[in-house]
Amino acid sequence: MSFPSIFDWLETFSFLRGYPSVWLLLATGTLITLFLDWRLSLFALIVQYLVATLLYFDLLNPQLALIKLFVGMFVCLILYWTARQVDYGRSHGSPGRSYPVKTGRKIQVGPLSMPRNLAERAAAAVIALLLVVILQWGFSLYLPGLPEGMDYINLAILLLITLGMAGVITSRDPLSGGMSVLTFLTGFELYFAAIDQTTRTLALLAVLNFVVALVVSYLTQRGYARTATALSHD
Repeated sequence: MSFPSIFDWLETFSFLRGYPSVWLLLATGTLITLFLDWRLSLFALIVQYLVATLLYFDLLNPQLALIKLFVGMFVCLILYWTARQVDYGRSHGSPGRSYPVKTGRKIQVGPLSMPRNLAERAAAAVIALLLVVILQWGFSLYLPGLPEGMDYINLAILLLITLGMAGVITSRDPLSGGMSVLTFLTGFELYFAAIDQTTRTLALLAVLNFVVALVVSYLTQRGYARTATALSHD
């Protein structure tokens, strides 16, 4: 009895290649920018790496595209264990045993009341999407070096980079900010996969992903230690 390979599984989702992948990346990038719950953000990041792999298959050798997927999954694993170790995002329980996420005061937006940070992130996401619409359809921006006929890759890169920047600007903690940095990097890597397919460049970008994940993990652990120290002195 033979089991399907990972390439067979990816072929099953071939119907998502092209613009369907772009719309999924739009959804995941927006959710990472907006979500305050790390579990939902991390799930969106995992889906983002999976969908981006379908685009890599249009640009890279299948084996190299698969390596991109493995790198993304290891990065998500690092972030998962970091969040679990510090009980990220929870403010209840024993003092010093959680990493509370500050959302700021609530503000009134029409009939709705929401945390100020969520309103800021939503506004930044809307501005980022408007910028992409202006660049893609207003100025017909086509990034230099991209192969002809890959408008969907161009749009995916613009979406990931702008949404990643929006998330970084509005994040108040290292974990959510780190996920936005990784979103930005995914767009950056898609562009480099189109213009520079040397193994050395791909390896450097993979290392950069791991470095970002480790820095985010360190900053999150450091913030947790500071919180625990401050609470122990109260």
